[in-house]
Amino acid sequence: MNIQQTVILYFIYGLSFFSMGMLSMFQYFNHRDFLFHRSLFFLAIFGLTHGSAEWLIMFNRLNLYPDYQSTLSILILLLYGSSFYFLDFFALHLFTEFRFHQRNIKWLIRFVFFTWIVVVVIILFQSNLKIMDILDGLILFTRYLTALPSGILTTIALIVYQGQLRKAKIVSIANALSLLAVIFLLYTLSTGLIGEYFDFFPARFLNREAFIQSTNIPIEVFRILFAIGISAIMFVVNLFYDRLKFKQERFIIQKQISINERRRMGSQLHDVVLQQLFVAKLNLDQLDENIEDRQSLQSVRENLQSSMQQIRDFLKSPVIRRVDMDDLRQEIEMLLFEEALPNLKVNFEFDVPLILSRPIDSQSMNNIIYIIREFLINSKKYAHASRIEISCIGNHEGLLLRLKDNGPGFNLNEVDSNSHFGINVIRNRVELCQGRIKWDTHNKTQCDLFIPWKGISYDANLTS
Repeated sequence: MNIQQTVILYFIYGLSFFSMGMLSMFQYFNHRDFLFHRSLFFLAIFGLTHGSAEWLIMFNRLNLYPDYQSTLSILILLLYGSSFYFLDFFALHLFTEFRFHQRNIKWLIRFVFFTWIVVVVIILFQSNLKIMDILDGLILFTRYLTALPSGILTTIALIVYQGQLRKAKIVSIANALSLLAVIFLLYTLSTGLIGEYFDFFPARFLNREAFIQSTNIPIEVFRILFAIGISAIMFVVNLFYDRLKFKQERFIIQKQISINERRRMGSQLHDVVLQQLFVAKLNLDQLDENIEDRQSLQSVRENLQSSMQQIRDFLKSPVIRRVDMDDLRQEIEMLLFEEALPNLKVNFEFDVPLILSRPIDSQSMNNIIYIIREFLINSKKYAHASRIEISCIGNHEGLLLRLKDNGPGFNLNEVDSNSHFGINVIRNRVELCQGRIKWDTHNKTQCDLFIPWKGISYDANLTS
């Protein structure tokens, strides 16, 4: 390729990733309930840094600033390697089911990144060669250590996440993410494996020159196509999300109208019809002594009693008493406001995407609120904690709730069921919600809860 073609290719290459980064950043700040909102920030940083690195390569190839070529090359290397560090965290946050168990993986990612930085710095400062002479080797080292594992991790994360969306019947976005996983894998192989020629495996066989000899097409062309594909699919995912969100909001409004109408009917039944039936039953009881056909009277009384019971059952119906995630979030925030203390810091995280959430019945919400209140009371009264963390995460199966304080902890095996009434109550409330509970009380008190969705699932009109 001549210099003009190279500049055009790298300009398009950088533009693809930079555009994806800008789009992801826009989604992150403007759509707090996006499906993988926490991951979007890291995807945005990856796109912006990776796109900037490709543009700097373009300027370097033009040789506009020959006096700064070495400095520019070092900056390119650092941006290029750092971009995959952020891609790692994008992938990590897609594993929503392991949100509370990612500490070790985070440390591993940081260790790999730190190792890469240290090796690069040592080589740059201790090498007697010019930077331009060792740059290709450092870039290949960066490909193997950062780009390849990051891309593989991202591919796996996308496959796992699209599987969760299929279980939630969000098929359109799941299909888009499946295609994104395939393109990311191809991009990973083209970026993480194919670089300059070096006389060791696999660079001896997988390199830029060998690829051109086999295909007569520079590897950069395929990387650009994959980059454009990644950006285009992310744009399609945003379109699908906006469409599903609109349908979900319309669905919620329709359901809310229906629920309000049922509540109005319930109020009418309770205040008028049920009272009238109750009065009629009292009148029948008074007439009992004056009517000879007691069998017919008894039949009427039983029918009245049955009608009254059916009305009571209707008034207790979860359809009337169903609440959504906004209600739950507001109730938790109100509870934290009521229980606030000057010397107690509470961090609250609520991450339940709208199109993944389901309505729950009010009894389940009351149980969740009671569990949080009981944990707060115990943390303040017994653990004397100064910091409490409350996280409520939603996925396709239900709510993941983590309650954690920085108290001294306790030995759960030595807990007396009679004296530690609060723990037993929390356990009972979780069972009422058909959930699961796990305690970690070593040098802290940590309670991990899983509450499955109750109530209706997605309407057929919301799936595509």
